[in-house]
Amino acid sequence: MEMRITTHFPHSRLQAYQVALEMAVAAKALSDRVPRGFRSFADQILRSAGSTVAQISEGANRRTAAEKRNAFGRARGEAGETAAHAELLATLGVVPEADAERVMLLADRVAAMLTKLIRRQS
Repeated sequence: MEMRITTHFPHSRLQAYQVALEMAVAAKALSDRVPRGFRSFADQILRSAGSTVAQISEGANRRTAAEKRNAFGRARGEAGETAAHAELLATLGVVPEADAERVMLLADRVAAMLTKLIRRQS
């Protein structure tokens, strides 16, 4: 990942956000390898990866602990969905297992970081 734009928004300082961006890049690379008959799966992995990034941003920029927990919880769910789509694509033999595994490992890291962020808001 090459692009690093610094903003004053709180999400840009979160490591979970940075790893989620990396996961989204890996998901895009994976989706680019998906052949024609499986494009709906490629679209799904891109949507869930993008939603993970957006939900982390939303949570970081919310004011109350409850709002933060809610957004971070949704982001965690989206990260899990991203991992599931990657695993499905590999299981179906549509993409190389190693490429799917990279997405899954990044999604796992994001989910673990979000779990800690959610706990901090309790």
